[in-house]
Amino acid sequence: MAVPTDVLLAKQALSDRLLQAGLRGNVVAAATTFRVDEVVASARRNVHAVGVGRKIVNGETIETASVRIYVTQKVAPSLLPPRDRLPETIDGIPTDVIESLPAFLASERPSEMSACTRDRKRRQRPVGAGISAAHRDVTAGTISCFCRSIRRGDDPSKVYVMSNNHVFANVNQSQIGGPLYQQGPADGGTANDHFANLHRFIPMKLGGTEPNRVDAAIGELSSEVEFQPEVCQIGKIKGIGEAVEDMDVCKHGRTTGYTEGTVTDESYNALIGMDHNDPNVVALFENQVRIERTPPYLEIGPGGDSGSLVLSKSKAEAVGLYFAGPPSGRYGVANHIADVLSELQIELL
Repeated sequence: MAVPTDVLLAKQALSDRLLQAGLRGNVVAAATTFRVDEVVASARRNVHAVGVGRKIVNGETIETASVRIYVTQKVAPSLLPPRDRLPETIDGIPTDVIESLPAFLASERPSEMSACTRDRKRRQRPVGAGISAAHRDVTAGTISCFCRSIRRGDDPSKVYVMSNNHVFANVNQSQIGGPLYQQGPADGGTANDHFANLHRFIPMKLGGTEPNRVDAAIGELSSEVEFQPEVCQIGKIKGIGEAVEDMDVCKHGRTTGYTEGTVTDESYNALIGMDHNDPNVVALFENQVRIERTPPYLEIGPGGDSGSLVLSKSKAEAVGLYFAGPPSGRYGVANHIADVLSELQIELL
C-alpha cells in the first residue's frame, strides 16, 4: 500500500522519541536478558524499532494503517503506570505494539539446489551473485550484484561488485583498495581468492543518534576475473522496483541459499546491533524495509546473508539490500534499493 503522509509523519515523531529512549535504556544489549519485572521497570525504554503497516487486531490484519511499535517484550497495560504506557494513537493515527527481538548485522532450502547454491560458500569462477565473499579482515557475507559507477571521474567501463559496508569495508575500518576475497575468509578464502578491491563505501554513523539510510559498498572487480551478473538460483535482475507492504520477495544468501519472505513494513526505523560480541555498539537506521520469512522457510536471512539482493518474487526486480536481522533469522531488514543506488552512485548490470 502507499503509506499516507500523515502516517509517515506520525511514525517519525514517535520514532524520534521512543528510539532515543530505547537507546538510553540500552535496549539492544538488554533484549536477551529482559524479564517481565525488568520490562515493567524499564517501560518506554524497550522499544527498538518503529515502522508502518496495517494494524493487526486479534490476529487478523485489517485495512487500517498504523504506526507499529516493536518492543522486546509486551506487557499488559494493567501492569504499567499510565505515564509508562505506549500511546494507543499518535496524532490521530492508531498504533500497534508488536513483540520482536532487535536485529544485528547479518554477517557471518530449496527442494532442488542449483550447482551455485550447493557451492555458495566455496570459490566459484565465474563469480556470480548470492555467494560467499568478504574483505580480508571480515568473516563472510554475500555478493549482492554487479554494477557500473556513474560518479564523475570513474571509468564507466569498469565492473564493480556490491555488498554491505560491514562486509566489504569492515564497518568503516578498511582502507580503499583493500582486498576482497571470494570465498570469504570464514569459508576458507585466502589471498589466492582475491577477486576485487574495495572502491567505495558509504560511512556508517554509529552511536544511535544520527540516522543511516544504507549499509553499502562496492569493490572493483579484478580484470582477469570472469563474472556472470545473474543471482544464484534466481537469474537475471529484471529492473528496479520499490518494496511495498505485502510484497512477496526472495533472495539468495551465503548461509541460507534461496529464501522467501513478505514485506511487513516499507518505512521502518530501528536501532541495529553492529557487533554480535558487543551489543552496546548500535546504529540508527531510518526508512528501511522489514521482511518476515515465509513458510516453509524457517529463516529469511541469518548471519552470513548480509549483502544479499532482495528481489520481488513476481518480477525479479531488485527492491532492497539485505543487511540485518535477529539471531533467529525470522525477520530481516534491508535498505531500499533506490537509496543504495543513489548514495553509491551506481547502476546495476
